[in-house]
Amino acid sequence: MAGGVLLSVHVVPVLEGRIVAFVLDPPGPKGRWLPWTVLEQGANPYEIASTIIDEWCDGAMSDLRLADVISREGEDGWELAIVFRAELTALPGHERGAPRICDAQDLAAVQGFEAVDLERWLGGGSAATPATEGDSPKLVF
Repeated sequence: MAGGVLLSVHVVPVLEGRIVAFVLDPPGPKGRWLPWTVLEQGANPYEIASTIIDEWCDGAMSDLRLADVISREGEDGWELAIVFRAELTALPGHERGAPRICDAQDLAAVQGFEAVDLERWLGGGSAATPATEGDSPKLVF
């Protein structure tokens, strides 16, 4: 994808208020990863996210919702990442990688996402917080 565009779907699995990341070893990517895939032309991002949960998390999910859309520059080009949050009902098996529950201090080490984004997704909040009467609009970054 050198100098190209990547459309991707990422899923943030959450179990009992903590993010579940997968530890992967060679021959593929190494380190902590959230499940993701490339969004093919014409595909429905929500359906793709549901498929990712089936494949990576054994389908053990009680809720799936859009959490964010992030534009980010990488070494190989530009990525538009569509991020879903999945509330898991059980810790996944080990077929795709060893699932690890991440504590708050571990959040910045997951797949190059910013710690503030991971914390927001963990809380289930969206990027914008609605204003209440008498308040000015507030954005959470």
